[in-house]
Amino acid sequence: MEGERSGRRDPGRREDGAVKDRCPVVHVLGLGPGPLSLLTLETWEMLRAADEVLLRTERHPCVEELRERGIRLRPLDRCYERAGDLEEAYRGIVGEVVKRALERGTAWYAVPGHPLVAERTVTMLLRERVEVRLHNGVSFFDAVLALLRRDALEGVLLLDGESILETGAGVLDLRVGLMLAQVDTRLKASEVKAVLLDAYPPGHPVQVVKGAGGPGEEVETVPLEDLDRAERFDHLTTIWVPPLPEAEVFDFRRLVDLVARLRGPGGCPWDRKQTHESLARHMVEEAHEAVDAIGHRDWDHLCEELGDLLLQVVLHAQLGKEEGVFDIDEVLRLIIEKLVRRHPHVFGEAEARTPEEVISRWERIKAEERGEPSLLDGISEGLPALIHAYKLQSRAARVGFDWGAGEEVLPKLGEELREVEVALRRGGEGLEEELGDLLFTVVNVCRHFRVDPEIALRGSARKFAERFRAVEEECRRRGLSMEDMSLEELNALWEETK
Repeated sequence: MEGERSGRRDPGRREDGAVKDRCPVVHVLGLGPGPLSLLTLETWEMLRAADEVLLRTERHPCVEELRERGIRLRPLDRCYERAGDLEEAYRGIVGEVVKRALERGTAWYAVPGHPLVAERTVTMLLRERVEVRLHNGVSFFDAVLALLRRDALEGVLLLDGESILETGAGVLDLRVGLMLAQVDTRLKASEVKAVLLDAYPPGHPVQVVKGAGGPGEEVETVPLEDLDRAERFDHLTTIWVPPLPEAEVFDFRRLVDLVARLRGPGGCPWDRKQTHESLARHMVEEAHEAVDAIGHRDWDHLCEELGDLLLQVVLHAQLGKEEGVFDIDEVLRLIIEKLVRRHPHVFGEAEARTPEEVISRWERIKAEERGEPSLLDGISEGLPALIHAYKLQSRAARVGFDWGAGEEVLPKLGEELREVEVALRRGGEGLEEELGDLLFTVVNVCRHFRVDPEIALRGSARKFAERFRAVEEECRRRGLSMEDMSLEELNALWEETK
C-alpha cells in the first residue's frame, strides 16, 4: 500500500491499469466513537497507507484530525442527500465501495465505531461479491458502557431507533438494560418513547448519553415520559433504559417462573398436590367463566378470566415438565407450528378468499396430519354436549349429509317432540334417549339458522336468572315468602317482572 504512494506498482494491477482476475478486497476500518486517540494502531497504519479512504459519513469527531494529518478521505454523505430513505442511502454507499474495489482491486472504507456494531452498510457489504476484511475499532457500545459504569454481562439489549419502531415493544426484555442507538432527532425520540411506554412506566428513569468516548461526553437522566421534551439529540446520542425490578415485570416468563415456584420445594401445599386429573375441572370452569364474561360483554372480567385460563395452561405445562413428558416450550412450539402449517394461505402460496374455504382447508390438513379414517374423528367427547353435537353435525354437513334448509328441520322437531310424548305415555321408557334426540334436533335447527346453541342457551339461562332474582327482590320488598306463595301468585309476579 505504501509502495503505490512511493511509485511502486500495485501487485493487483496490470501495466495497462486493469485489475487482475482476482476477488476485489474491501478493508473496513473502524474509526472508534470519538477522537483520534481511540483508533487502534492497525487502523491508523492502514489509514496512512491507503491512497484514498471512502468515508460513510464525515459527521465524526476524528475526521478533521485525520485530514490535518494528511489522510485522503472521500465522504459518501451525498448518498444520504439523494436517497429517499436510509435503506436506499445504504445501498448507494455500498455500491460506491464495491465500484471502487472493482476498479482498483482494493478499497478502504471507514465507518464510525466498530464495523459490526450498528453498521448496516457493513452487513450489506458482506453479501457482495468482494472479499471483506474487517479491522476492529472501539465501538460506541464500549464507550457508553464505560460512561455508565455497566458490565455488559449484566445483560444488554442493543437496538436502534428504526428497528424498535418496526418491531414494537414485543421485542423488549425488561429484565436487562436496553441500549438504543441512532435516535438522532427529537421527532425520532418521540416515536421511540411511544413504543417504550407500552412496556415501561412513565416515570422510569432513562439516561440520554451524548458524545460517549469524546471529550464532551455527558449523561442526562430524565423520566421516560419527558424524553422528547427538549432538543437533546444528535448523531452521537444513545439512550440507555435500565432494567425493571423483577417485581415490576408482568410477562409470560414471570408467570411460568411463579408457577414453577408454587410447585417447587417450599411452594404452596395446594399447588404441589395437584395433578392433571385434579386440575381438569378447573380448566373447564375457567373456560366457562370466560365465555360468560363474553356473553355479558364484561371486558374487564374477561381479561381476568383469560388470566385464570392461562394459569391452567401453565400449571399443566409445569406438571408435564416435572413428569418429563413436555414443557411450556414444547406447548408453544406445537401450536406455532400448527398455526403456520394450517394457514398456507397466510404463510405459504395457497389462497383462501372466504372463512368457509379456510375452515375446509384447516380440516383437510388436520385429517392428513392425523390420518383419520373417519370425518368425525378428532372431535373431543369432552366438549360440552351442545358444542359436541354442533361439531358433529357441522362435520357431517361438509360431505352433504345434511338438510337442505333450516325450514326442513322444523318438522323433524315436531316428530321428536311426539316421540317424547309417546315415551311418557309408556311410563318413561326410553325417555332419556328421546329427549336427547329432541335436543340434538334443536341443535340442528340452531346450526341451520347460524345460531350458536351454547350461546343461545346461556342467554336464556341468564335471562331466567335475572327475572327470578327480580321476583325474589319483589317478594322481599312486599314482605312475602316465596315458599308460602302459590304457583299462580309466583307466575303473576313473574309476568310483572317481564
